[in-house]
Amino acid sequence: MAVYHVLWIVFLATAALNMLHVRGGFFTSYAADLVGPAWLYVVVRGLHPPRNRKSVIQQTIGRTPEIAAITLFVASTATEISQRFWPTGIFRGRFDILDIVAFASGLAACYAAEKILSARRPEPASRATESPHHG
Repeated sequence: MAVYHVLWIVFLATAALNMLHVRGGFFTSYAADLVGPAWLYVVVRGLHPPRNRKSVIQQTIGRTPEIAAITLFVASTATEISQRFWPTGIFRGRFDILDIVAFASGLAACYAAEKILSARRPEPASRATESPHHG
């Protein structure tokens, strides 16, 4: 899935720029907050290749689109809120409500895309060929 790679590249680029203390406006302020949770959504839902075996995280957090989106939003928001009370802690930084908006936006886009694409996906052949009358 190309989305997986694009999100990962954007996340790495924003991380590198932030580590180098490059000020890039929106890109360095909010892009990682937008694409980080979105990339995690793709990973925990198992929407990226290879799809051959589901991990424990995919079987729990990624079990449904709703569980994945809510769990990742709550976890991301918790890291942001921790910055308000512990700015030099594990998730160093400055609390910014727009970061939470970015988390929600990225996750909502992934959730909506998955729901729309799965609604358009044809039924598996075994179900589509079954007769409604069983004889």
